[in-house]
Amino acid sequence: MREAAVRIQRKITESEDLMHEMRSGATSSAGSRWAGLRNAAAVAPWWHTAAIAVLLVGVSVLSGRAAHRDALAAHHAGRYLFGIGSEWVLLVFTWWGLRLRRVRFAELLGFRRGLQAFAEDVGAAAIFWIAALIVLAAIGLLLRAVHLSAPTKTLIAIAPRTPLEMLLWIALSLSAGFCEEFVFRGYFLRQFASVGAGLWLGVVCSSLLFGVSHGYEGAAGMIAITAYGALFCALAIARGSLRPGMMAHAWHDIFSGAMLALLQHFHPL
Repeated sequence: MREAAVRIQRKITESEDLMHEMRSGATSSAGSRWAGLRNAAAVAPWWHTAAIAVLLVGVSVLSGRAAHRDALAAHHAGRYLFGIGSEWVLLVFTWWGLRLRRVRFAELLGFRRGLQAFAEDVGAAAIFWIAALIVLAAIGLLLRAVHLSAPTKTLIAIAPRTPLEMLLWIALSLSAGFCEEFVFRGYFLRQFASVGAGLWLGVVCSSLLFGVSHGYEGAAGMIAITAYGALFCALAIARGSLRPGMMAHAWHDIFSGAMLALLQHFHPL
């Protein structure tokens, strides 16, 4: 009887340990996917990373010049379609670099399966977005204090004006949310973190590239977007997944486009 009682007690203890591991695993499994970033190998050849960086900076310079010439106010539908195509071409080129090192696409995504995981990511994205808006508002006030502000005229000029343009804008925002989060918070973050200096180098480099790639928004816009990129890095690392950032990125762009469209309607250029 004593041996039977001991076996039963051992079973109960093992069950409790298993339950504890399952609970702790549910909260740490996402982060564990990214826990090895410090010692992880590069996800692509460095020449490939340099090529993407040069491409992004070049396109940013061209878009900045176009904004300076007020050339972004026309042909919205064509520009949106070109933007959608550019996002996916960039993603495919990034994926090709991963294949050269035999890194799986899903490894960088970090998506968790199940409805509960999806709902948790939606909640994380919503909380992040609200907090990020507060941070961006504070940054905007600081930039104005030093006489730097985003080119409102340019931003209004690129806003959608018709129902068709709004649909294309939504498609562009969804594309940007998925593709840019994968490139900047998936590819660049891991690539630069592999150098060995720690996660901070991945966060700094990927965020700087994210900000610099938005040349049409001017110096103030690029500074704010760099900070925004760092926040997205923190979200990706904390959640161990790119999905919350993709959600927040997409609906932020959709919301911004809708607000700019309303501003354009009531205050036409």
